[in-house]
Amino acid sequence: MAIHGQERQVSGPLAGYVFDGAALRPIAGLPGGAMLGDAIDLGLTASAAVISPQLDSVMVAASDGSLHLFRLSGKIATEVSWNGMPHVPARVVYSPSGTAAAIYASGRVQVVSGLPNSPAPAFSDEIGPSPTEPGREPRSAAPKALAVSDDATFLVIASGSSDRLLSASGSSSVLMLGVCGVPEFVPGGHDVADLVGALPELAVFPDGSATPSQRISAFGLSQPVGLSFSADGKLALAASRTGKSVTIFDLAAGGATTLRCDCTPTGVSRMGSLFRLTDAGSGPVWMVDAAASPPRIVFVPARTNP
Repeated sequence: MAIHGQERQVSGPLAGYVFDGAALRPIAGLPGGAMLGDAIDLGLTASAAVISPQLDSVMVAASDGSLHLFRLSGKIATEVSWNGMPHVPARVVYSPSGTAAAIYASGRVQVVSGLPNSPAPAFSDEIGPSPTEPGREPRSAAPKALAVSDDATFLVIASGSSDRLLSASGSSSVLMLGVCGVPEFVPGGHDVADLVGALPELAVFPDGSATPSQRISAFGLSQPVGLSFSADGKLALAASRTGKSVTIFDLAAGGATTLRCDCTPTGVSRMGSLFRLTDAGSGPVWMVDAAASPPRIVFVPARTNP
């Protein structure tokens, strides 16, 4: 069933989408001159939404706790039926190219493949022991971060004091012990990048290895809140909440540059060629235009009407 938006339609280029706490809205226009469009009518009351990096789908949590998947095309959303969607999700994370997702709910992570058209469960994992087992500790809290590969065969869970790599075959290994980092897979592959250490630094672990093949320092990147790759995997972007900045890692050159932002980043979410740093609310939406030369930070003004 196609679900259409309200009367005003989006025309011209689309910079992405944003959830403002109550509605999913398109970002219409070019970087530096974009604006928030009218709410997309999803036919339900949404409490949260996570948008695919490819801008072709969105997972929406409804107010009743149910999770819904929609294909996106401009201002048209088409719901994709799937009976295996977990109920009351606490976290949803897309893979770098949006072809898979990891969904955490009730102490279990479900990996989904075949997005956006043919979603299907790939494998799952429990976070911590069951609270009903005699002599065992209660199940651990929700993971700090999740990352899933595009082919839905590998999952990284950052929880407690370690980052754990799991595979669909059932194997498990520890990437980093004694630290809970900010992991992300390289698009189209099984290499994992992770922000680790007190500085921190970007460490790249090749194809499930516990030994990094590359390390890039990022002095001043305090309290990183997100990590995301460009579509070609050549750049990785990380944001600092306390430093109010974005660090751009060039994996080919092995260096990093920092951009200052007049905002407090809440994460780094790729939207096509752009990267969103904040959600919509009472203020503007801040984004990184990494394709510009040099890269720049731009904003989309807040709406003055509902």
